[in-house]
Amino acid sequence: MSVTIRTAELKPPVHRAEHRQRQSRHRVLGVLAALVVLALPVLVLRLPALRDLVYAAWLMPTAELALLTAGQVNFRGRYREAPGKFTELIIQVTTSGREYDRVTEIIEQIRGFILKMDYQIWVVTEPDAPAHFLMADRTLIVPPDFSCRASRKARALEYSRRIRVADGFARPDVKILFVDDDVSLTQRYIERAFDADYDLCQGIVTPRTNYAVRPLGHFAASHADDIRTYSCLVYCSVFQGALRRPLHVHGEGLAVTGTAESLITWDLPLVASEDLAFGQLARRYGLRWGWFHEYVEITSPWSVRDMFTQRRRWLWGDLHAIWHRDVMPLPGALLVLLKYAAGIFGLSCSAVGLYLRARGAIPATAGILDYAKLSALTWVTLFFACGWVGASSAKAGRDDDSRLLSGMLAVLMMPVSVVLTYGSMVIALARGNPGTFEVIRKTR
Repeated sequence: MSVTIRTAELKPPVHRAEHRQRQSRHRVLGVLAALVVLALPVLVLRLPALRDLVYAAWLMPTAELALLTAGQVNFRGRYREAPGKFTELIIQVTTSGREYDRVTEIIEQIRGFILKMDYQIWVVTEPDAPAHFLMADRTLIVPPDFSCRASRKARALEYSRRIRVADGFARPDVKILFVDDDVSLTQRYIERAFDADYDLCQGIVTPRTNYAVRPLGHFAASHADDIRTYSCLVYCSVFQGALRRPLHVHGEGLAVTGTAESLITWDLPLVASEDLAFGQLARRYGLRWGWFHEYVEITSPWSVRDMFTQRRRWLWGDLHAIWHRDVMPLPGALLVLLKYAAGIFGLSCSAVGLYLRARGAIPATAGILDYAKLSALTWVTLFFACGWVGASSAKAGRDDDSRLLSGMLAVLMMPVSVVLTYGSMVIALARGNPGTFEVIRKTR
């Protein structure tokens, strides 16, 4: 039976002058940060004393291969499941309401699985949604007069959480699996998430839905999203899995117990990056993190412009969380900031190194080149694997030859993927904080 609960949202008034002043301040800070990012390769190029940074950057892919190996060993040897421990599953799709057909498709796909657990599908949306989601077990419409510290998506999540508390779902034997309106779940992902013997857990994000198809902007954005798969395999497997503390957290496919959600809550003073803040706060309550090797299939942006919009929202949401202790604890904030710095350092110094090698400033006899070649081979192999995974959706119906081609294209697109990722960060900083949750289209 479909139950619709109508309620709504009261947005706290913000003085326009104060808002403009804050946005202006963020813009100035963002431009300064963008200039620092752009200045790093110039400094390394101009100052010979900094040339050793190039060598360190060239070794990073080898270190990441070691992390990936450690994460896989941990998953194979220490990952724990508890069949029968959890009794109910709520799969929640959170949407602004603009993607009715896509959400319906997601629900139809889940209904087509043969799932042995008792489960419900909830859709949480806004009052201006064009229609109710009839295939969902419950459609929650966030009322205009619902007020909390969170905004936009986090506010909708907090509203649904309070409904779960009122309905008795804030229990340790209940699992909630969160997905966005551009996410497809596999049956194995759902089963792994449900049986995982952890308070919070998630698997691997991969741009499998309409992976690397036309138009050209989507093709490029899909390959840029290969880096998200890469990061999940390397960093999430170690931090969420082996170390039991997250680095980055993706809301797509995040599974939590009813007790964990009730302890942490989504009532946080933020507009974006609610998944990052939620995951980082878990350690404050002594909750256990887990990671498993299954794939949640996302849809990459349909244009490069949409990709830049998406990345801008993510970056400024993360920066807001990093600088506010009521959103993210200091250890987690420093960890995320260090990861951003390492990424910028690695890309900048690697590019400078290639330029110096082309000019002959790094001679062909330099011993570091042997290690650099190993790192390059490692990077190529991992990107090929990401391309293979991206093209492996059962729904796409691609054969091994097609996946082989996708893997090769992922390797060939590596420079473009890196430039788009690096460029999106610089542009996002220079444009400043959007101050709102910018939604991009999820369908062609």
